[in-house]
Amino acid sequence: MKRHAWIPVAAALLLLQACASVSSTAVFYQPITANYYPPKPPNAIIPILNAAPSRPYFEIGRFAFQTTLGYPFAINSVLYNAHRAGADAVIVKNCQSWSVPYSYVVPPMVGYVPVGGYSGYGGWYGGRCGGWGGGWYGGGLAPVVYPGYAGYSYQNFTGIEARMIIYK
Repeated sequence: MKRHAWIPVAAALLLLQACASVSSTAVFYQPITANYYPPKPPNAIIPILNAAPSRPYFEIGRFAFQTTLGYPFAINSVLYNAHRAGADAVIVKNCQSWSVPYSYVVPPMVGYVPVGGYSGYGGWYGGRCGGWGGGWYGGGLAPVVYPGYAGYSYQNFTGIEARMIIYK
């Protein structure tokens, strides 16, 4: 049973990641002009470019951050902030992924299992609500030592740096 104790923890981590919102990345957008541009509608298409466009433009803001939620979350964050800033397009200057190793230690622990009981009923609980042959019987708890262990894993990161632009 203890071998699968990590399953609820993994499920909780997945749920917490699912709760992450691109709106939380708004703090990473930095306007570089005092001009205000109205936000684009959520269904507006904003191109993501990997180089400067051939037509004239000027930069209105910068967006840079790192996440452990992967490339799709990073791109959706760029688009969310481009819509908010009123950008016509986005130039991605840098996007990269990397892994950082880390070690962990799970300490040893002691658990207890029931032992003894009335042998005619095979264990700790006889199965009836009381009387002869049912209920809790004598016996006790025996300690069980679960050895600790150490290991290592990797934390994956994605970093993105983008420029929000308006066409002249």
